[in-house]
Amino acid sequence: MDLEINNNKNINNIDNFSNELRKHLEKTVTTFSIDRFEGNFAVCENLNTGEFVNIPKEELPSNCEEGSILKYENNKFILDVKETNAKREEIKNLVDNLFKRKK
Repeated sequence: MDLEINNNKNINNIDNFSNELRKHLEKTVTTFSIDRFEGNFAVCENLNTGEFVNIPKEELPSNCEEGSILKYENNKFILDVKETNAKREEIKNLVDNLFKRKK
């Protein structure tokens, strides 16, 4: 009987550890939006905090442009093409709706 209880506790501990590890890894991924370029830097908004930061261009993928969405994972920036396209479509729809209302 003790063995069964201990095994259940171990399973719960493994589940708890797994959940905590997943939460920690999710926190380590930071998402940025490129607002503009100034000299050798990209001025980016941290979408998690709303803070603006300057990121050296040489640290970014070469195909980035204003409005690109970046993920910072494993100590490098990665262009999130899917999220960039979704954000652009969202903005386009907002602008289209804005002008439709004014007519």
